[in-house]
Amino acid sequence: MVLDELTGEHPNFSDYAVKVKGSEKDLIEEVRDLAGRVDGDAGDLPHVFFDRHLYQPLLKDRGDEIKVSPPGLEPSEEKFVEALERHLNESNGHDGGKVFLLRNLSRGKGVGFFNTAGFYPDFILWVKYADGSQKAVFVEPHGMRNDNPPPKNDKVELYLALKDLSDRLAGEEGREVFLDSYIISATPYSELNDKWGGVWTRDHFARKHVLFEDDLHTRIPLLLAPRDELERRVSLHYPRPLAHGFRTLVAAGDPRGLYGEQLRFAENMLAFLASVSLALLRKEDRDEAGLDLKKKWSGGISPGDWKDTIQRCSKVFANYKDIPLATAIHRLKIGAEQRGFGRDVIWLIRAKNDFKHDRGPNGPDEMAKASEETQEKLRRCMEALDFLADHPIRQKDGAGGHLFLNLGDTRVPIYPFITSARCPQCGDAETYFVDAWDTRRGTARLKSFEKGHTIDSPEVSEALAGWI
Repeated sequence: MVLDELTGEHPNFSDYAVKVKGSEKDLIEEVRDLAGRVDGDAGDLPHVFFDRHLYQPLLKDRGDEIKVSPPGLEPSEEKFVEALERHLNESNGHDGGKVFLLRNLSRGKGVGFFNTAGFYPDFILWVKYADGSQKAVFVEPHGMRNDNPPPKNDKVELYLALKDLSDRLAGEEGREVFLDSYIISATPYSELNDKWGGVWTRDHFARKHVLFEDDLHTRIPLLLAPRDELERRVSLHYPRPLAHGFRTLVAAGDPRGLYGEQLRFAENMLAFLASVSLALLRKEDRDEAGLDLKKKWSGGISPGDWKDTIQRCSKVFANYKDIPLATAIHRLKIGAEQRGFGRDVIWLIRAKNDFKHDRGPNGPDEMAKASEETQEKLRRCMEALDFLADHPIRQKDGAGGHLFLNLGDTRVPIYPFITSARCPQCGDAETYFVDAWDTRRGTARLKSFEKGHTIDSPEVSEALAGWI
């Protein structure tokens, strides 16, 4: 898919073809009158007038009495347009941008997705913000009685692919156009929740970009809001192990699975920060840090071990005035467990341990509450790690393609603590951290940030022995 300027020549701007039985004299006169109007007024024909739509009128479906091509609005589509209009009128344009809507036609004319199945969302909603950035939202109102929950639902998860495309366009072309999508379910919440396992709150549905007709008036702002700034910065600028993991939380489907993924990301976040800290630690300072890495890795490292590693390195980093990244890690004050980053980290570690040992949360309500609190703490942690956006990870040509941190004038290798390899389990290129080290057998178990897959590496084991 590519972005292009929308003009009046686009196939979505098609003329209406209206067919009426020859015996319906009054209707024929109405249609003739409509064809001669230039003000968009449909007269007595059923229609919706919405001044933000890029053409007028929007004719409504009238069953067998009148045949309209392109098809007239169905009731679910009409409800969406009316809810959008009502919100814009009530907000008096205070949504922060100019709003436009266009009916998206079907195959051959409209904008579609999925070559195999052909998905043409009913509407394209544009928001142009004061800073010049834009958002284009593909909106599909329809019944969902036959829809499966994600991740087995490409239509629901279209928004994830569109976010990837937005990031690619921003990175390659420098175009700040955020692409998004929403499904508006005509199937009632209670019915769809039962079908999807009975554990979905309305907020969980909204996070998966599924809204409902009966509370659409309260959810319209989601369609109009600009992209979350933290999510945008993480996606575009943070190191891949963190960016990919944070975005995975958006993709998680079942709320029960989301909580587990949140805690896995929390551990990966600590693993990444500790691995970077070890890479920055100078050889002459390793004894001062007092690290016993063989012991920590002997049976598989824990989140608490990662925190301790960061804390010990951080104390040494107080004297690393010449390395801004080390200074920033020191300023996190991860050992201060009563405030800030340190307090959030210790809370996440306890939650991870409780979940691992089946100490809760229990039931859908507890799970939903725990998930929301966990996400809040993860967001604060990621905001505190904003400095990592200035230090991207690169892959060195040659020398085995080892990874390094870009510190501006210098490059710091992060091998053997973080490495990249082709995963034999899934075949994808993944990024790994050291999860365990068997010094007797001479092998290190590596775990991927992306999927948690593991591989054994004698080479990393040898490199760790050399570092210690």
